[in-house]
Amino acid sequence: MRSLWAVLVVIAIAGTARAAPADDHQRGLQAYRRGDVAGAMAALRPAAQAGHAPSQTMLAFILDRADFAEEAARLYQDAAAQGDAEGHAGLANALLVGRGIAKDEKRAWQHFSKAAELGHAAAIDVVATAYAKGQFGQAVDADKARQWRLRAQRPAASAPVVP
Repeated sequence: MRSLWAVLVVIAIAGTARAAPADDHQRGLQAYRRGDVAGAMAALRPAAQAGHAPSQTMLAFILDRADFAEEAARLYQDAAAQGDAEGHAGLANALLVGRGIAKDEKRAWQHFSKAAELGHAAAIDVVATAYAKGQFGQAVDADKARQWRLRAQRPAASAPVVP
């Protein structure tokens, strides 16, 4: 009786098991790289809804390019709230131009800065340039600009996956 019960439990679990968010994410990346945007979205959406930050940012990237800017901004916000560098950078870009979210240069700077602190290469460049040119309300500071440029030359601990 016990063995029958164990078999039934295994069957029930196997029948209801879903792929882990990281697996969905990998399938989504593979589909996107093949040019299958619809397949990528279908694979990424469950992982994004489960709170998987890399899936949220990848899905946001796709949605933003398909003119679903509001949903993209929400996904970038969700990923940024988890401390994801790509989420911060994507949200910063959306805030900078007001795409899918109200334009807010001050908040854009905060998110670019956070993404840069997390090692996001493009955000590091934005921060360095802001200090070099006095953008985002920052005073021109050649020393800070140089420090950020040097930081950009160091390899990141974990480079984000860029489509």
